Amino acid sequence: MARIPQDFIDQLLERTDIVSLIDARVALKKSGAEYAACCPFHDEKTPSFTVSPTKQFYHCFGCGAHGSAISFLMEYDRLEFRDAVDVLAQQAGLEIPQDAQDSAPAGPPRDPLFDAMSQADRFYQAQLRRDPGVIDYLKRRGVSGAMAKQYGLGFAPDSWDGLTRQLRDHGAAARAGLLIERDSGGFFDRFRNRLMFPIRDTRGRTIAFGGRTLGDDKAKYLNSPETPLFHKSDHMYGLFEARQAMRELPRLLVVEGYMDVIALAQHGFANAVATLGTATTASHLTTLFRHTQEVVFCFDGDAAGVRAARKALDQSLPVMRGARRVRFLFVPEGEDPDSMVRSEDGIQRFQAAIDAARPASAVLMDALTDGLSLDSPDGRATLIEKARPYVNALPPEAFRAELIGELAQLARLPADDLRTMYARTPSTSPAAVDKGHVQQKTRVTPVSRALSLLFADTALAMRAQDTAALRETDTPGSTILAEAIEFFAQTPNVSVSQWLERYREHRFFDRLQELAATTPPGDPDSRAQEFDETVARLGSNTASLASLRRRYDELVAQQNRGPLDTAAANELQQIHQQLRRYRQQTG
Repeated sequence: MARIPQDFIDQLLERTDIVSLIDARVALKKSGAEYAACCPFHDEKTPSFTVSPTKQFYHCFGCGAHGSAISFLMEYDRLEFRDAVDVLAQQAGLEIPQDAQDSAPAGPPRDPLFDAMSQADRFYQAQLRRDPGVIDYLKRRGVSGAMAKQYGLGFAPDSWDGLTRQLRDHGAAARAGLLIERDSGGFFDRFRNRLMFPIRDTRGRTIAFGGRTLGDDKAKYLNSPETPLFHKSDHMYGLFEARQAMRELPRLLVVEGYMDVIALAQHGFANAVATLGTATTASHLTTLFRHTQEVVFCFDGDAAGVRAARKALDQSLPVMRGARRVRFLFVPEGEDPDSMVRSEDGIQRFQAAIDAARPASAVLMDALTDGLSLDSPDGRATLIEKARPYVNALPPEAFRAELIGELAQLARLPADDLRTMYARTPSTSPAAVDKGHVQQKTRVTPVSRALSLLFADTALAMRAQDTAALRETDTPGSTILAEAIEFFAQTPNVSVSQWLERYREHRFFDRLQELAATTPPGDPDSRAQEFDETVARLGSNTASLASLRRRYDELVAQQNRGPLDTAAANELQQIHQQLRRYRQQTG
């Protein structure tokens, strides 16, 4: 399917009034220059959900939901991006171009990377069909031919250039993580002698691979590296296949291995997915809850499994809004979902385990009361403090109220008193407590401040049209700021949401939406002055930064020719620290 051109997205959002769109689903009331309502994404009694007709953007101060008209349909109607665009296009009387290329995303074009992935996919699958040893391995693991085809399993031959010789664009293939460039020039295959699992996005496009060794490699599994197509903390293995197999997903099962996903699907549990060699992240949970209202995590019943469950719980709490539920299934010691469903009466046993999966509240209470004596005042006081970050991480609705009620019983305090105690201090995330420190709010840098000011008044772009210095700083976010200034200067009277949609697939998209949702304090004149000063300060650092980099490169080149003396080595270290501090301060 052809990608949707950015100019069509611009036209679509220009013809869509986000106020009317949301008002048809949620009753809005005028509130100053904006519109307000009780948030449709979490339970609340006092309206905290606002819609800006100027920005064409919505934001909830209670649960943090925000976005454009497209984002609203994706979240409220549970649509994929393409489907949301279809709905808006029909309402606007527009027809989506089917054969145009997308010219919008910042950075190098992604189509060559998708092409390389598609070629590799076909190559690996063809190699599997030709290799009796791999086919025999799959048969021993109980994987049917139908499952191998459904999940697109393949095989990377034990060759340094088997795939390299098949690909046309080696540069694109390297950027996609398929090939590795040699120091001496040329390329070689990243995956060799491995069973290959294609990782697909929700549109079915292969964006990465997972490879299971069939030899003596120390790494049992090898995943694609981070690429413009693939960020392992955002994607789930098997989600596309689950959506294809089941029109409605009452729940999603999160398991640890690719083979677990395939085994469960083969035995009737087509709603299993797996993380990609990383612990569950908040981004994973957001993705999962876009497709279902219940997530069941499957972990080993040992100590490591319990620790993994508690980490998943930490990430789950902030997104548990409305009817969303998280439960935990602990597999008996010595088994995994794969072996469990293949055993005698395995299907019935696994279904019973799902039905008996423990709710998040039970797992949380176990963690909070572990090692505490609730018969003593000290134990009860410790429970209250341990629970504080978890309670404050929850959206202000039913589950939070229930948890406070249960804690109040254990702490022998009235629930209202406990609720008041927790309201006195700002929330601290459970993840921060787990790391032994208080997690700070998102850091405000000069770049993020300038973007926030610009989003509040896009006319400010006309005051800073010379963005060359910003681009030369090469600090995180400075290029995006330059692009935003150029966009709003060249296309005045355009909504912020139109610019944001250009970055939907960018890894900083969520952060950009957060900045768009904020309104900096002060009157228009003071905000304009702050914007001018911030942009000027960012640009003025270019000369000194360039000088530091030149000296840094000189010292590195000298170091490559031989050891540095003490003074030069110290200078190199100091410059390295200066450059790192600069990136942190301006990013």
